[in-house]
Amino acid sequence: MNRRDRTLLNKQIGKLTAPPSNGPFMMLVVAAVFVVGMTLGGFLVGFRGAPVHIAANDAKLALALPGAAPVVRQ
Repeated sequence: MNRRDRTLLNKQIGKLTAPPSNGPFMMLVVAAVFVVGMTLGGFLVGFRGAPVHIAANDAKLALALPGAAPVVRQ
């Protein structure tokens, strides 16, 4: 590669410019859309407040789960 090739290459590369970085702005937009989606999803689905009954075959597991109904074996 000689001097002429380098000058031509510099002219070609000089015309290329990187687009401005929008990294932090895009991260904030993605985070905001996520939070808004979670909030709207929570309102649309709603909270019934009824206790959730969990069936388990293992008594230790049933006792370890908070709010679980006791296991009755017959």
